[in-house]
Amino acid sequence: MDLKSLNEMDILEAALFIIDRPVTYQELSEIIQKDENEIERYIEEIRDIHLDKNTAYHIVNVEDKVVQLKIRDEVAAHLHWPFIKRSDVPRHLLKILSLIAFKEYVLNEIVSPSKLIRIFGKAVSQDLDELQTMSLINVTPKGNKREITVTEDFLNLFKLPHEPDKVKIAIQRGLKDYAMSQLQMTD
Repeated sequence: MDLKSLNEMDILEAALFIIDRPVTYQELSEIIQKDENEIERYIEEIRDIHLDKNTAYHIVNVEDKVVQLKIRDEVAAHLHWPFIKRSDVPRHLLKILSLIAFKEYVLNEIVSPSKLIRIFGKAVSQDLDELQTMSLINVTPKGNKREITVTEDFLNLFKLPHEPDKVKIAIQRGLKDYAMSQLQMTD
């Protein structure tokens, strides 16, 4: 491809592909030096192209004038580590994963679906299915109950060590760093 043949829409699509998070129209506007109305028009064109060609990606509206290029759910269901990115894990699933990992590694507690239902509500069952599809958790029968643990894919995705003691230290350090950053924000 001749770089001179690239148009603004190609550049925007490449930016959405490379940037691993939601992107504002303003940020995209700065990339190609066009106003937000032009950005909106280009985004709609790119969205239509992806729909017409039935590509593995699509553009989702995260908020008003905030978009992200994501893998379609039906494609993502067939992919797991190392193909998924941390940003592909929705925030509500991250909360569940965090709790499972914290209880498993820091508190040494067995996590069961019933415990998670008490905490997050009945809708968590669907979330657990999604996390299993993404190969981030295992749900294993233990007697008349089920036990939920995080997988090696989870450890790889979040760049955690594979030794339980080291995972515990990493989680504790992460919590400390998070708490400190929150305290600094309030100063």
